Amino acid sequence: MPLSLCMIVKDEAFFLHDCLAAAAPHVDELVVVDTGSTDGSKGIAAEFTDRVFDYTWHDDYAAARNYSLEQARCDWILVLDADELITPTDFAALRRLTESTTLDGFFLQQCNYNNDQSAFGWQPAQDLTLSRGFTGFTVNPILRLFRNRPDIRYAGSIHETVDAAIAEDRQGTLDMPIHHYIDANPARPRAARSLRYLELMERELAAAPSGRLYSIAATSAMYHANDCARARDYFMRAAELGYRPGHSLEGAAEACYRAQDFGAANDLYQRADAAGHRTPSMCLNRANLAVKVGDHQRAAALLQACLDLGGLSAEINDVIQRNIESLQARSGKHSA
Repeated sequence: MPLSLCMIVKDEAFFLHDCLAAAAPHVDELVVVDTGSTDGSKGIAAEFTDRVFDYTWHDDYAAARNYSLEQARCDWILVLDADELITPTDFAALRRLTESTTLDGFFLQQCNYNNDQSAFGWQPAQDLTLSRGFTGFTVNPILRLFRNRPDIRYAGSIHETVDAAIAEDRQGTLDMPIHHYIDANPARPRAARSLRYLELMERELAAAPSGRLYSIAATSAMYHANDCARARDYFMRAAELGYRPGHSLEGAAEACYRAQDFGAANDLYQRADAAGHRTPSMCLNRANLAVKVGDHQRAAALLQACLDLGGLSAEINDVIQRNIESLQARSGKHSA
């Protein structure tokens, strides 16, 4: 089935050529909506498509996205940002999927590349060429592939989503990455952008609570506003609203851990684990908590669980392995 790629851009010359060059051979139409660029982005887009449109920006991402969808002429729509790529192999799989599926929309796995091993949910990158040298990433499931229908439209002025426009039983999830180079442009540091986005998110949350938006706001509060109490509250609201409960509970636990409220952190980690949620970083933090109360045997077991789940970077994994051996030796001495 024919596939349109729809994008909104503003001052994305740093990324745009690579994104469009990677996508152009694999889609039937490129739709680029420019919201006020001054850096030549429109000229770059015009090298690949004559479907370049101007849109007057008014602090509403959903409105701009929906304008781009209105220009699409194919049966299916894929939405990407300028700092994102999909590999040729995965593009081919997407095309095959649209020819056979009866569903209306699909979540893909947005891999946000970065070097911050302390980041919530961080995983080590296996292909440093594909990650453009970033050592790891965090994953954000995001609905970006859907049928071109007038009833399928974005909602939300910030961190907009299209999920609510598609019935849950008509949605699917693909184990397919969108490679997101969110930290690659040195001229646009993420911290400043995140604080601006946090302000917009809090304005929207005051009017319409959303578990997903609370989770995103919590991450910004924890890493960029350095406000762990606010992060904990937002993650808890996300869990209460049913948004990825295990993930949200882990986030609340990490906020407590960073604030050195170790008792609350331990309780929340246990709740996440009881819900069937376990990640390498969660096991590492729980091991540190076990060490603090002198339970070396449990700490060693949690560090081993961290490695069994894939661990973190190679350097950290080496340290973890040495710590396991040390903790096991100390446990043996105490039990002798």
